[in-house]
Amino acid sequence: MKNVILGSLLWMLAMLASGQTSAQGTLLLRQPALSAEHLAFVYAGDLWVAGRDGNTPRRLTSHAAEENTPIFSPDGSKIAYAASYDDNTDVYVISVDGGQPQRLTWHPAADVPLGWTLDGSAVALVSNRETDQGRSGQLYHAALAGGLPQ
Repeated sequence: MKNVILGSLLWMLAMLASGQTSAQGTLLLRQPALSAEHLAFVYAGDLWVAGRDGNTPRRLTSHAAEENTPIFSPDGSKIAYAASYDDNTDVYVISVDGGQPQRLTWHPAADVPLGWTLDGSAVALVSNRETDQGRSGQLYHAALAGGLPQ
């Protein structure tokens, strides 16, 4: 039995060393999100969008900071995500067509999107802000129209 296990391990190592694995494409795609028409994902720290079938990928962001946690709006036209552009993690929204991201939060605590309101007018987020009971994760929503998260 010991020889069978050792032989299997040696065979797997040889396959990996020779590059003969069945994986195709890159293994660096992370945090996929789906809408009715699109697939969003993080690749090499940037936010990308493609057709739902994975064809025609396009980079939406290109920044030294890392973007993460993409979440589609209910109608699929926008993506909320977290990014640390100013050495602090805040919530941003960008169109699936690209363009300038809209910043929704400015608090010094990390803000991370969790979802959207049903009408797509605000992004639900979690933030580790100071409360009367100390620092703990709290739920907020930040309106696209502006104003402080509530």
